[in-house]
Amino acid sequence: MLEAPMIPFLYRHRILSLIKEALKNSDKEYKDFLYENKITKPFTFNLVPPPNKEIKEAEIQIDNNFKVKDYVFYSKDSYFSLFISSVDYRFVITLFNGLKKLKNFDFSSYENMLVNGERVILKIKRVDVLNEKPIRSDTVIFKTNAPIIVEDKNDNPILFSDKNFEKELNQITDRILSSSHIKGKGLEKPLKFEPIKMSKQVVKHTLKSFREKTGKPVMYLTGNTGIFKLSGHPKDLELLYKIGIGNRTGQGFGMVEVLEWNMY
Repeated sequence: MLEAPMIPFLYRHRILSLIKEALKNSDKEYKDFLYENKITKPFTFNLVPPPNKEIKEAEIQIDNNFKVKDYVFYSKDSYFSLFISSVDYRFVITLFNGLKKLKNFDFSSYENMLVNGERVILKIKRVDVLNEKPIRSDTVIFKTNAPIIVEDKNDNPILFSDKNFEKELNQITDRILSSSHIKGKGLEKPLKFEPIKMSKQVVKHTLKSFREKTGKPVMYLTGNTGIFKLSGHPKDLELLYKIGIGNRTGQGFGMVEVLEWNMY
């Protein structure tokens, strides 16, 4: 649970920095393992603003080179909820201990991520570990908490309505699960994706590496959001529930929740 007067819509890269800082404070060796190697991150996250938030446009100074007009969540007396999910027990314990030590985090560092010229400080008010029920069924109805990003090998977005969406999703998931620190082997059986109430969502996102490479302040990612049915092996479905679905899960995409617990 985070206390802050405001948080920009462009928050994902700074929440990622918060996670890195917490991991470093608790277990630097593990943090270096995750981020000095080009590996799939065993977690995903999602930030939920309070119900009484206000949304206003503001000038965001991303860094010394870029300023953009974008929207900001404002909250006077409520907390932002940050949900982080992982399949890796070491990650969970390391993050938990690191957040407990951290207390505060500079969302705005130096000249980066200023909102109308003001710095944003996140106060870590409470850290809880939430239990998740295990998935025992080969079919689950999920709802996205953060858009699912599916991209082909050329980084082109694939929408749920595209004929090759299921094929690309299977290839991505098989590769992710094959990572030794996640499962160590691919899918037990192919996934079957059935949209129930899905739509396209375009999200603004930024990363330092992207800005340096392209000379642009933000990237526009085309995601999939809504309710869908996913069928596969229960072991694989549970892993996807914990680490997120699709690409860029470690950047705050692909988090889902189960809508029908009574299915298993």
